Amino acid sequence: MNATTTIDATPVYPEIDFALDDVLDFHERMDALRTAGERVVPVRYYGQIAWLILRHDDTRAAYRDNATFPCSEAYQRHSAQAMGDKMLLALDGEEHRVKRLLISRALLPQKIPAIVDRHIQPLANELVDAFAGARAVDVVERFTRPLPMYLITRLLGLPDGEGAQLIKWVEALFSFDTAPEQALAARAEVTEFLQPVINARRTEPRDDLISLLATAEVEGEKLDDEDILSFARLLFPAGSDTTYLTMGSMINAVLADPSLHRQLLTQPELRPAAVEESLRLFGTVALQNRFTVSGCEMHGVRIPPQSWVLFGNAPGNHDPEVFADPHRFDLTRNHKPMLTFGGGPHVCIGAHLARATLLTGLSTLLDRLPGLRLAGQPVTPAGAILRGVRHLPVAFDTVLPAQPEGGAS
Repeated sequence: MNATTTIDATPVYPEIDFALDDVLDFHERMDALRTAGERVVPVRYYGQIAWLILRHDDTRAAYRDNATFPCSEAYQRHSAQAMGDKMLLALDGEEHRVKRLLISRALLPQKIPAIVDRHIQPLANELVDAFAGARAVDVVERFTRPLPMYLITRLLGLPDGEGAQLIKWVEALFSFDTAPEQALAARAEVTEFLQPVINARRTEPRDDLISLLATAEVEGEKLDDEDILSFARLLFPAGSDTTYLTMGSMINAVLADPSLHRQLLTQPELRPAAVEESLRLFGTVALQNRFTVSGCEMHGVRIPPQSWVLFGNAPGNHDPEVFADPHRFDLTRNHKPMLTFGGGPHVCIGAHLARATLLTGLSTLLDRLPGLRLAGQPVTPAGAILRGVRHLPVAFDTVLPAQPEGGAS
């Protein structure tokens, strides 16, 4: 170890556990660390020490360094027993490459317009139709939360009611650290529920995601039942929770800024840019956990072997060296460098679906709810690992009917 290398593991902000606390002033704290010249700092994480990477370029490089920060090492430690050790995030190397090819075929960019027309737009309209007779709702509870949840249910070919039960079990899977018996019981329930569906789709495929997974073949490889079950267990929290939290933060920001709100009402062609800027500003996975077996050195800081590491997606997306005036909502930005969907071999497989869901949700609310406004003050997104707006009361003047073609502009 050379003279410039430090290994002081005293956590910054020792009063905060970044895994458990709301950290409403998250970005102010990240700004202060950057201003002080920090690039990698120790923080509290589930009562342990994790090393938080603060800068955009360092985080981007770390995502591509799968030898030092293999995705599988983290997920095998905190999720595999409950979620299944065949889920994509628990795999690396050639096995991950082939399994990802098999699964990703269902979510290719060219498939997304049909998913919007068949599932996302009709579902968004159903949810807004249910506002009839009301003039105020919690838009997270009534719209942004159920939209991605029931979208995944329908993509899997399951009735909405069954999907609601399934997501309760899947959410319990993530309690393994604190309630392992509950998590393992939920895993058994999910398996018992989905196994007959998988069996039926192998025999008589339908036009749904489970059928596609059950019949897909790449390079002579097919998915077995546990591959499909592991993917389904991960799909709800990975696809639903991330999208609903970002959507709530986006609606909150749009309604809090009258000028931005007017622009998006009168210039709907700007809405895709609003989605991109929302993903940069409010991407749900603010800190992505990894585990390094070997340890490494970054900018004179020695991360010891057998250490948890937090990739700074949100700090990197607000790095002023990459994004000028980074906390400002700017529809003219170049969003290509953003870290919201991660990077490297495990870059988010559902990024295109998430973008389409966010855009459809935003457009449906703006086009069908004249006078849409916050019913109170803007909400500060909460959380540090998963960050977002979880409740958002809004008011509106009336509910307009859906457009004849079923799509918002």
